[in-house]
Amino acid sequence: MAFRQGNKNSADYKQQVIAEENRTTGLLNVVVALAIAAVAFTDWKVVVNISMGYLYVLPIALCALVNPLPVTIALAILCTVLQDLFGPPAESINLRIAHIALGLTGFLIVGFLVTLIARQRERLAAEVRRQRDEYERDLTLASQVQRQVLSKPPIMPGIELAAAMQTARLLGGDYYDFFKVSDEIVDVVIADVSGKGAAASLLMPSLAVALRLHAGELSGPAAILKDLDGIIKQITNPATFVTMFYARFNPSRRTLEYACGGHNPPLLLRPKTGESLLLEEAGPIMGILPDAQFTNTIVPLEPGDILILYTDGVTEQENETEEEFSLDRLKKLVLSKESEPAASVVADIAEAVSNFAGTTQQSDDLTVVVAKVL
Repeated sequence: MAFRQGNKNSADYKQQVIAEENRTTGLLNVVVALAIAAVAFTDWKVVVNISMGYLYVLPIALCALVNPLPVTIALAILCTVLQDLFGPPAESINLRIAHIALGLTGFLIVGFLVTLIARQRERLAAEVRRQRDEYERDLTLASQVQRQVLSKPPIMPGIELAAAMQTARLLGGDYYDFFKVSDEIVDVVIADVSGKGAAASLLMPSLAVALRLHAGELSGPAAILKDLDGIIKQITNPATFVTMFYARFNPSRRTLEYACGGHNPPLLLRPKTGESLLLEEAGPIMGILPDAQFTNTIVPLEPGDILILYTDGVTEQENETEEEFSLDRLKKLVLSKESEPAASVVADIAEAVSNFAGTTQQSDDLTVVVAKVL
């Protein structure tokens, strides 16, 4: 299930841009026609014995900005005729011919110069579009690579896992992963890099590699976060930080051991009793403090328990009235879907957030991981 997101690379979007450009050109041509009519009427009825024909320069220049040169030449000739027709009569035929020639020459020069400016603008715009399209193609490829970093949930007895991520842009700063430590233990991680877009996404593959290298070697979630905190400080500047929740499930013993680095507290629901818990034992945000300390917390699990890990793009997504989706809505939604598989719950959360947002643009990356104890 995809989150709702405007796609500026789609054919529909590009068709909308072309249609808008055509509407703008049509509107400007209407303004040109009205301006010519106003000048002609002023020359004919309002002002006597003084030619106002020089004002035709303005609609001719505007026409040259949006129309081909032949159209501008035709308009210059028309304005010359109107100037001669409605302006004060010349004292002699020679003066009339000279006046027509000078007027037409002036109009043509203005039209030609503005056309040159318009063509240069179009060339610059075409170059900008070309570079933008290249950049978008690169981002699309990078987005595909980024998604390949995200692992699929492993199939293990006693627990059912599912996850989904939708970025606010082509590239995002959210991250989730699964590590099968042994036949009985699986680690689940969710993280959010500060910011969004390309800058935040560059750190995500580094997190994935570091975790996959060290997840099975260290003693538990707190030690893993401590090690990763040092790596983040080495490869980033102080303005970049990461929030992370690291969970270690042992389905056979029905225990959850976790450590948190400033991330949103996951929601543990127990539908059988109606109990809901926030796993609030948290350490500091990662990548900032010089000697950050993290602690392990062990939570007993029961059959039917549902753990929801999420980033703030879920609960803080706003609708048209600037109301947030909220943790309470998330809890009620999951409780109403307690009998569904984990993958269906993830899809339902995605759809609910999308429907709640309505026409409001997705403001942040949205990531959800659901674990159901069997």
